Amino acid sequence: MIVAMRWLGKWFNESDWTRDPELDIFRDSVWELTLDGQVRGWLTTSVSIMRSFPFLWEKQECLWWQTHWADGQHDLVEEDYGPGWYTVNELRDGYVLVDDPKTQAEARFEANPMTGAERDRLWKKLDHGSNG
Repeated sequence: MIVAMRWLGKWFNESDWTRDPELDIFRDSVWELTLDGQVRGWLTTSVSIMRSFPFLWEKQECLWWQTHWADGQHDLVEEDYGPGWYTVNELRDGYVLVDDPKTQAEARFEANPMTGAERDRLWKKLDHGSNG
C-alpha cells in the first residue's frame, strides 16, 4: 500500500515537468480576432500539463484555447498539443481558423496577441474556460 501511494505521488507530481519556453507566449494570453479589419472577438489561451501515449508515461504541455465573440458568445474550450500543434502554429503565423458565428462556416481570422492593461482587463472579463 505504501509503495502504491509513493508511486501515485510521483505519478501526479507536477514539480518536475519541463516547461517549454516556446509556449510562453500562450500562457494566460488574449489574442484579438479581426476579420476584414473589424474586431470580431478574442481568443484566450492557457498552457497546462498532460500525459500522453504510449501508456501515459510521456509528460508534455498542451494548449487550451477558447474563442469569445464580441456579441458575448463563448465557444467551448478546445485543446492543441504536439507533435502537430495546429492552433499554436496558426497563431504564430498571425491567424486562426475557427467557425464564424455569423456564417456558421470556417473563417480565417487575423490574430494578434494583446499586452498590458487591456490584456489584463480582457483576461478577467472573458473568464477563460467558462461558457457564460
